[in-house]
Amino acid sequence: MSRPAGLEVILTWLLVEDDTDIRNVVAVMISVWGEKPLSFADGNAAWAWLDSVANGTYTGELPELALMDIRMPGYTGDKVAARIRQTAPIKDIPIILMTAFSLSEAEIQVMMEQAGIDHLINKPLPDMLDFKAILYRVRDERRAKLAARSAAEGTAPAATAAPESPPAPSPSAASTPGVMPAQPAAPPVEPAVPQPTQPQPPQAESK
Repeated sequence: MSRPAGLEVILTWLLVEDDTDIRNVVAVMISVWGEKPLSFADGNAAWAWLDSVANGTYTGELPELALMDIRMPGYTGDKVAARIRQTAPIKDIPIILMTAFSLSEAEIQVMMEQAGIDHLINKPLPDMLDFKAILYRVRDERRAKLAARSAAEGTAPAATAAPESPPAPSPSAASTPGVMPAQPAAPPVEPAVPQPTQPQPPQAESK
């Protein structure tokens, strides 16, 4: 899995397998891939861990993926898977089961529906590169399904109401095409006040 340049991201993977050799080999693979295995030897140990997750006493990192055997002492892998799906903090992680037993397509389908598993891998396990490709593909497909579900269940943003139109201006020459705006009216001209005429002196009579 690619990592951002200069940034190491280590994620926890849950591993439940009662065969010591297989558990150790797979744990090494997980570490080589850059993840951190959280390993349990059987279904009972995994169940007790789930109790601590459910009641809030577990303080470690929660896994982003679960890889488990089916046939184990105590709780089987499909029972642990169903419990994971009911444990809120990790209910949406991808779950891959491993088995050495031959299961029909119908049995696998029932297990997927009832236990909520995402994929089943037959033993003997594939080689390291193919095994890695399967696990990361299942993880990425699960993430894509969750993203699609979140988008479908999400509430669409409410439509924004159109802003109210401003009141229309009263008709004026300025709003009429081709008409020049009216010029301000000239100040009124005061009417001329007639000036009183000065009386002319009488003309002297010619003698």
